[in-house]
Amino acid sequence: MFQISTKTDYGLLIMMELARYSGQILPLSPLAKVLGVSSSYLSQIAKSLQDAGLVKSKEGAGGGYYLSREPEGIQALDILEALSGEIKVRCNHSKTKACPHFQDCGLKGAWPLLLGDIKKSLGQRSLASLLDKKI
Repeated sequence: MFQISTKTDYGLLIMMELARYSGQILPLSPLAKVLGVSSSYLSQIAKSLQDAGLVKSKEGAGGGYYLSREPEGIQALDILEALSGEIKVRCNHSKTKACPHFQDCGLKGAWPLLLGDIKKSLGQRSLASLLDKKI
């Protein structure tokens, strides 16, 4: 099953907020207040985004986070994989972790195809293109 974690959901919200104010340094505390979560939790998520090279930070007075590049140059796939790891199929057939149903599985050919489609779509969707999709 394909699921998006809460961490990834909040990370995408952080990225959209930074994109909305692209070029500005934003503290996370106002967003944390709106979302009803702690600033430290959002900071942990932002650290993952920073480690992936998607955002940069400035410490001290007037500090906060900002995008490392223009929103058009950041793909949804980059964001999801920065926060959730590589998107992959759970089932596999390796020597250490063999699925007992692998030989007769009707999905073993379908999942790689579907996963390729999902990754392709996420790789073509820029952060900028998500800004006007806010509900």
